[in-house]
Amino acid sequence: MAQDWVVLKFGGTSVAGGSQWATIAALLQQRQAQGYRVVLVCSAVAGMTNELTVLADSPDCQQIRQRIIERHRGLSADLGVPEADWLESATHWLDRCTADLRQGGGFASRAELLAAGEWLSTRIGAAYLRQQSFRVRWEDARKVLVAQPEPDLSPARQWLSGSCTAAEDRDLRARWNKLDTHVITQGYIAGTVDGRTALLGRGGSDTSAALIAGRLSARRVEIWTDVPGLFSADPRLVPEARLLADLNYAEALEMAASGAKVVHAQCIRAAAATATAVIIRATNQPHLLGTRIGPGLAGFLGVKAITCQRGMVVLLLQNLDARREVGFLAGVFATFRRHGVSIDGVATSETTTTVALNAPANQLDRAAMDALVADLAVQCRVTVYANCVCVNLVGSSVRTCLGRLQSAMAFFDAHPLLMLSQSANDLCLSMLVEDGGHEALMQAVHRALIPPPGDDSSPVFGRCWSELVGA
Repeated sequence: MAQDWVVLKFGGTSVAGGSQWATIAALLQQRQAQGYRVVLVCSAVAGMTNELTVLADSPDCQQIRQRIIERHRGLSADLGVPEADWLESATHWLDRCTADLRQGGGFASRAELLAAGEWLSTRIGAAYLRQQSFRVRWEDARKVLVAQPEPDLSPARQWLSGSCTAAEDRDLRARWNKLDTHVITQGYIAGTVDGRTALLGRGGSDTSAALIAGRLSARRVEIWTDVPGLFSADPRLVPEARLLADLNYAEALEMAASGAKVVHAQCIRAAAATATAVIIRATNQPHLLGTRIGPGLAGFLGVKAITCQRGMVVLLLQNLDARREVGFLAGVFATFRRHGVSIDGVATSETTTTVALNAPANQLDRAAMDALVADLAVQCRVTVYANCVCVNLVGSSVRTCLGRLQSAMAFFDAHPLLMLSQSANDLCLSMLVEDGGHEALMQAVHRALIPPPGDDSSPVFGRCWSELVGA
């Protein structure tokens, strides 16, 4: 077989049924005919990680456990894969993990249970592809990717949002080149230095694909999902959002880090570290070219996308003596570090420091947030805005757009602006507001900054969502 690798990643909706796996088989055949070796990185079937999360929270619930098994029985039957190939092992996995959780196994046991979804989808998928006469080897991602210990992270983030290096691994490439097969493996999953299971955070299958591509020095990563690429806004919120033809790594990273859900920020970081091209395409519309992310792309200056992050928390830290208190901010930030919490944005004034953080990304539940606030309250008065949205303007030279925003500013007559922040790299301008009505702000800003459908003055902006749906 060929020695040039490409990595194809398939999300939950792209592995959920027989027609989707038929598309995967067709793409595998195409890449094989083009002279590539292929790594298939697959997520759990759509909704399964949520089901496993509920089971982790209620490990005694046999109804949820049975629902998980039945969902995969349906997939197995749809693909014609014998249950003997996976059922006994999956049942043992679920029983062992739920028993550990009932006995107080903590985040390590939780990570092990949540990893079951990708194990199931890839084991069943591998059996199906072999039945289609493909030479495919299943490889356990925990043997390929090892999460690096990070002592400053909270235990939740260490086990549930770990990180790995994307550096080239010549030994891995040499070993897989000798297999004379394609490879299928789990997304979202990594091992630990002591051989246990860690996760790469929700959406981590994208990251897995980019990491493995870097390890293999692969030609590119193809992210196959349920949309044909990155858009200038979420089409569910902004119907006139337009497909973006190409982005450089910095722009794509800002989009992913600021709320674009199509591709994970860690995926872009890993791809950029090894200069690996990333192409995002739609499984149900494989003829569309999608969005390409790579080095030296997209010379367009200006805003390309409006994104939003929900689940944000804004903290107002008030200290009347902050001007004269040496080390006040150092003490405050040390508290965040002690709790393993990363900060998304900071603004300071005479007596108040405003801090924005992403609660889901920090694995912050109510108890963890209460503990953080209690610790901060020793140093200053804390006001919490717990349900906020960050609307972000993303693009090169973003500061040049300010003069065109006048028509959108009426939004703030009825909605207070909690924080305004411009990134140091001039790629993102962020506006934090309380949840509710932020869709109107996104729509107004999009109309002010993004060329409308039919305006072909820039090759960066393709067709809008409504046009592509019927394509």
